[in-house]
Amino acid sequence: MLKLTNYALTMALIHRATRVSAVDGVCSNTISSFTGVDCTYANFVANLDVDCNITELFIDDDGAFLAPEAAEAEVAAICEYDAPTQFVEIQGTYRADQRYFAGGGQLVDGDNWDMDTGRIQRFETNMGAKTLIAFPEYAARVQYNENTARGTNGYPANMNLETSCDLNTVMCCFTDGDFGDVTTDVCRHDLHDSPESNHIKEGWSVFPGSETAPHCVGFTWTDGAEELIGNMMYDVSLRNTINKGYREGVPGSPMCGCVEHMPVVEEASCRTATKTNEITYTFNFDIESNDVSASNAVEIEYSDCANADLATQYKANNPSDPEAIGAHLVGADGCADDLEDYLNEEQFLHQGQHSTKYIVPDSSKWSDLVVGEGVHFQPSGINDTLSEIQFRDLINAGCKEADGTTGRSCIIRRVCPSCRSETHRDIYYKRKTALPPMGTNSTAGEVYLLDMFMNKWKSYMNNMADGDFELYSTYADALAGTNAWTHCNYDYNGIGFPRDCGPYGYVGNEWNSYTGYHHGYANHHGFYVELP
Repeated sequence: MLKLTNYALTMALIHRATRVSAVDGVCSNTISSFTGVDCTYANFVANLDVDCNITELFIDDDGAFLAPEAAEAEVAAICEYDAPTQFVEIQGTYRADQRYFAGGGQLVDGDNWDMDTGRIQRFETNMGAKTLIAFPEYAARVQYNENTARGTNGYPANMNLETSCDLNTVMCCFTDGDFGDVTTDVCRHDLHDSPESNHIKEGWSVFPGSETAPHCVGFTWTDGAEELIGNMMYDVSLRNTINKGYREGVPGSPMCGCVEHMPVVEEASCRTATKTNEITYTFNFDIESNDVSASNAVEIEYSDCANADLATQYKANNPSDPEAIGAHLVGADGCADDLEDYLNEEQFLHQGQHSTKYIVPDSSKWSDLVVGEGVHFQPSGINDTLSEIQFRDLINAGCKEADGTTGRSCIIRRVCPSCRSETHRDIYYKRKTALPPMGTNSTAGEVYLLDMFMNKWKSYMNNMADGDFELYSTYADALAGTNAWTHCNYDYNGIGFPRDCGPYGYVGNEWNSYTGYHHGYANHHGFYVELP
């Protein structure tokens, strides 16, 4: 049987049992090894031992040789899930990792330190800086994540790189350990950001006094530079625990997670990992068990980032949107102002009107609320067809251009007091092409438009690059056709308007969703349509 690691994800996984043929016992032990190139089928074949024949290497359950494309798929699965050291192999079980990242388990609450850390100590000594480690994924999470609209992956709670780690930044915060003077202040935590850790659906915590000063440390990366993020995860979490005794998290929050799920703090240290030589991939065949396995060897160096402060490093990595990290790392002495803004604007009533929040559209220029959530709560009608017809009638009412000409589509407006980015607190959608026919039959060109805005922001018949619509941050710009947004993406089922569209580039988590997801910031929003 072809062996994939026991911890390999069930999605690549073992779509069928595959056996390996050993001709006269000659093709065995190390059958392929290569350095400095990616782990791919082509490189596997190019370095295959002369005693092995790729066309006679893999066989199916009936003893027939696999076709080249099937053999290629098997090698690709080994490269992805067996060649890297799986994170779960460090502690040994998914449950141990789950409890640790949440701030508990034997490493935090156990009473025999040597026994509880022995396995990790051995890993650190023998492999900690000598192997490529995969970012945490677990077979036990695959079905759960699919069933709860968290994507097709095995990422653990609070670390889903596919659906809730938009800033490409992970952080751990410890409250027990000898941190010296490298500590920070915790401002607050929205409990609904990490319900799988604290088991609380809604609520919030603030830390305004002299609580224990924690040590927070993390890493950040850019798209396309994910190769070593598993090693970085190990460095800031388990490696800190066994080498420095760091453990226990901020009450109510995970001990480690993507910053979107972590408490708001003032500062965090930044760590990184680099390779000091090229990766060697080695494939071995065990003639006794008919198993093929793969491993890797590489020298890893762990160090502080070029910018020792996590927020500063994030800004250096993301010059197009450097301030996005400010919602999570508020800077030295920043908790006081952050708490004042949070308590006044998010939790308590206040006088006056914020310049970009709690906007009340002028009823002489804008329709009644069409649909909304939170403080703008307005469900769509019981009759979906009637609601769709009424929405389309508003859009097709014939509004005027800035020069007075009539007949254009009326502008759709979303106000969003809970959105973090000011550019997304008031958005204007200006349709440039005719609306597609009403309905759900995409082969006939039909679109259920209201649901598209609510839950299924799609590119079909709705593509900014194709000229179907334009987005603006002000009504004046929408009328004049100036300062239109430049970036838009689509097609993630369950995520509505405007997914990650932004004025200058990607802006995550400012979308609304009425059915599938609840970790976006647009929990309070409403849609209106311009009146002719």
